[in-house]
Amino acid sequence: MTRPLKPRTSRLAPRLVVENGLGKGDEYIVRKPVTLIGRGESCDLIVSDPLVSRRHCQISWDGVYCTVEDLSSTNGTYVNGQQLTAAYALRPGDRLQVADVVFRFTDPQATLVGHNWPKLKIARDTQHVSVNGESIELSAKEYALLLYLDEHADRICSKEELSKAVWPEYKKDVFDYQIESLIRRLRQKLEPDAEEPHLVVTIRSRGYRLVKP
Repeated sequence: MTRPLKPRTSRLAPRLVVENGLGKGDEYIVRKPVTLIGRGESCDLIVSDPLVSRRHCQISWDGVYCTVEDLSSTNGTYVNGQQLTAAYALRPGDRLQVADVVFRFTDPQATLVGHNWPKLKIARDTQHVSVNGESIELSAKEYALLLYLDEHADRICSKEELSKAVWPEYKKDVFDYQIESLIRRLRQKLEPDAEEPHLVVTIRSRGYRLVKP
């Protein structure tokens, strides 16, 4: 059973700020678990541009993190100039582009908690891991998982790719519970509070991501 999401005021809610063209400076507050962006009238955020698909992309918000995903749009969705090919967990300052419209993603809450973020360091030459200056002893599988997440910290890692990276000897025959158990053990060693992780986070229905502020 998961904990209920903590309420956040609109002042601290994540938002998209229009950076160019008509409506520059306008803000759209992300309030819903799923925000649909597109040209269609049923969308939550309507972008009236013929280059925008009726259902162009969507932002999923789990109360802590926002994840953007292209919905097979005709002209693609871009983050920081790169076309999305998979779901992407947005960071403050990221620029989301839909056709010619550019939105800057901001998350005041992330800025507020940044100074309390656990300081993770990985020394690859010695395989030494520390959090807030304290050495952490990891098993071989825990280290392999952490290293893969660190090397791909710019995106969400699915369970399928984690199984290939951490258990190559199993040839894809890895069960979800094995991955979830390893994630849980890694969190217990890295996180100040494993029940409310800051570093190794779950992106609902997508996978996991190592967050680097």
